[in-house]
This record gives sequence, structure tokens and C-alpha cells, in this order.
Amino acid sequence: MASRIFSRLKAIDFYKKIPSDLTEATLAGAWLSILAAIIMILLFGMEFLAFMSTTTSTHLIVDRSSANELLKINFNVSFPALSCEFATLDVSDALGTKRLNITKTLRKTPIDHVMMRVGAAKDDSVKKPAPKYDHEGRFDEEDDIDITLPIDHNNFQQTLARYPIVVVNFFAPWCHWCQRLAPTWEAATKEVHDKYPEWDGRIRFAKVDCTAEMELCRGHFIMGFPSIRVFRKGHDEIAIGGRQDHESYTGDRTKEALVAFADSLIPSAGQPHIKHEHLEAAPQSSGCNMAGFILVKKVPGTLHFAARSEAHTFEHSWMNMSHMVHSFYFGSRPSSRKYSLLQRIHPEGLNADWADKLHDQTFLSEHPQSTHEHYLQVVLTTVEPRSGNKMLGYDAYEYTAHSHTFMSDDTPSAKVTFDLSPIQIVVKEASKPLYHFLTTTCAIVGGVFTVAGILDSILYQSVKLLRKAELGKQG
Repeated sequence: MASRIFSRLKAIDFYKKIPSDLTEATLAGAWLSILAAIIMILLFGMEFLAFMSTTTSTHLIVDRSSANELLKINFNVSFPALSCEFATLDVSDALGTKRLNITKTLRKTPIDHVMMRVGAAKDDSVKKPAPKYDHEGRFDEEDDIDITLPIDHNNFQQTLARYPIVVVNFFAPWCHWCQRLAPTWEAATKEVHDKYPEWDGRIRFAKVDCTAEMELCRGHFIMGFPSIRVFRKGHDEIAIGGRQDHESYTGDRTKEALVAFADSLIPSAGQPHIKHEHLEAAPQSSGCNMAGFILVKKVPGTLHFAARSEAHTFEHSWMNMSHMVHSFYFGSRPSSRKYSLLQRIHPEGLNADWADKLHDQTFLSEHPQSTHEHYLQVVLTTVEPRSGNKMLGYDAYEYTAHSHTFMSDDTPSAKVTFDLSPIQIVVKEASKPLYHFLTTTCAIVGGVFTVAGILDSILYQSVKLLRKAELGKQG
């Protein structure tokens, strides 16, 4: 019974055997067998390497960032002719959000005209209220006072050398704030010099007309009007790091406040190393480096670098917004591991400036009142490694940059306008499935074996035909 079942099973054998005494081995078949084996091994090795490697797939989708997600913008920009005293960063966006004078995440460092650091970074985190003024017209009927006549470059240094303390008002006649301060300054000057006359010689109030003494004002890095500076022998005659130090008064601009300020200065007259607690260091250089980051919504917006003050007026023709962008990029810098991943699977590879197209570029103001504008179009590329670990994934922001300079009737500035693409590029890394490898391996073995068999059959039959032809000729 069992033998009968087994005999029936033999009928469905796909691989029926030919008796060995009916087969014939040939030398050509041997060479074809060796060649087929070599080809099988090579193709198998190549397929195995392909199986062990990974492939990437790229998709374009609508940006799936959450509605409340914020974008980090990092920047480091140097302005050789913009004083840190007035340098500000404002941010606005297409939704109408405006943030003026960003300070929390911004660091300002004084630099000179060749962008070398010349002082400590300035902290503007504590915003001071605008100074108060006396009522307009309060001192308009005061008599003219000779001592209130402006000093100039001919007697400026002599005035500083004569008095232990000199408080100088650098002004411009056309400036609104200067016009409002003028009668108060004259009244305060009269009262201070009545209290401390020439024979006392401890303090002097003076003023300089910057429209007439442009070089003198520029030499003291005056950018906004009015600027009140305090020069004291106790500091100015002591060179600190090759520079002479003096201070800036930023308090109220009323007569009472100025006279009280003069009274508070008197005890330190002629005393070196004593600084007034309510004074700030005056600018010792012409420029400012602004570095830091801001968080913005993912909508079109603008970063606005400019000189701004609620209590000063600026001469536009004096302002030079030339700048150098050391770095400007979106998001966070990738770790070395994430950078290697991005470099490996990025669709087009990475250029040196892949994330920072403005890196180390310089933009010069060749004409007065020049405003610089940079337009950036930002694209998000998300890479997802095959490991499935989201911590290894990375959001890479790349952008194109277009810059131009134009003459502006407003305060010269440097603007960076950014626009984010609604399309997100997703690059996924994946490995080949095992079934694909097995299928391909079988195809390699079967295909090469079959093709080699066909070639061997053709070759064998061709040889037989040739031999028959030769025998026919001989017969």
C-alpha cells in the first residue's frame, strides 16, 4: 500500500532525473559551468552588499509643524559704524506682531572700525524709561548767559583740562529733543555756576554744536542728539587698556534733575577711580557686534537692525549701516552624528554653506542713507534614520538669500526678511526587506543556471552539426 502511494508521488516530481549513463560531460560545458559559478558569486556578493546598505526616499508634503511651534533664528552681525549705545533689534511678522528693542537674547559688544572687540558685552536687559523734561516755555524768559555759549575744537581740550568735572551737552540745533532741552540746559547751567562759581572751579556745564563741530562729535562717537557726556580728570587721565574712560548721563532732563546730578558729582571732583553709580560708560568705539537668537512664529517676518532711541534724534547722513554677517541660520546646529547622517542621506549632498548662505559676507554702504535688505526663502528638510529613533532625526533649515542696497528717506537700517515655504521635504532612510534579498538570490541562481544551460545546449548542438557536416563531406 505504502509503495503504491510513494510511486504515485513520484509522478508529480518536478525534477525528474536522467540516468547517469545517458548523460555526457563535455569540456565546453565544464568551462560554462565555471563561468556561471563565478557570475553567480559576483552577483550574489553585489546583491548582499545592496541588502546590507540603506536606501532613501524623498517626499514633498505640506509642512506638518504644530501651529504653536516656534522657529529659532541665530545671528551674529557686526556693524563697524553703529554704536552699541543706540543699536537695536526689532522683530515683526505677517500676523502684525511687533517686538521692539529685543534685549533678553541679544548680546552687544563694542567693536572698532576693523571689527576688533574693544570692550565688554553690554547688557540691555533692564529697560530704562524715557527721561523727563521741564514744561516747554518754562525758561524761555531767562537772560542770555555767556557761560552757556557753545565750546568748539579750539577750546574743548582746554576746558576739560581746567575743571575736574565737565558735563558736555552734544546737540544739534535742528533736533526736537535738543530744542526742548535748550532752555532747561541754560537754566541749569546758570544755577550750577551760581552755586559753584569760577573761583570754586570744581565743575563746568558746557555744550557743543555738532553741526558746527562734526569732527569733534564724531571723535567722541556721538550718533544721537542730545548726548550728555561727563568728563572727569579722575577717569580721563587714567588710560585703561590704551583708552580714556568717560561716562554718559541718561537721567531726566529737567532743571531739578540736572542740578541735583551736578551736586552729586561734586564730592568726586578730582578724586580718581570714583564713578557715579547712575552713570553709564560712554561709547569708546564706533561699532557694535550684535549676536544672539530670537524665537519667531513660522510666518513671514523681518529682523530690523537700526539705531533707535526714545530720547534722541539722529542725523541720517551721518549713519553708516555697513555690516558683516558672521553667521545667520535657522534652527539648531546639528551634532557631529546628525551632521554625518544629513550628509549621507541628503538628496543632493551638503555644500559648505548649506545652512548659512550669508556666512562671512560683507555689505558696504557706498552712499549716505543706505539701507540694506536681505530676503531669505527658507525650506525645511526633515531626515528620518532607519533606526526609527526619533531622537536621531533632524530638522534642517536651508535658505536662499537675495540682497540689495537702496537709498532711504527713513533712518538707515539693515533688514532681514524671511519667508518659510509651506512645503516640507521628508527624507526617509530604509533597508531592503529580507524577502527581497531571498527573491533576488533565487533569481540570480536560477537565471544564471538557465542561461548557462541554454548557451551550453546551443554550443553542444552547434558542434554536433559541424561534425555531421564534416562526416557528410568525407562520405
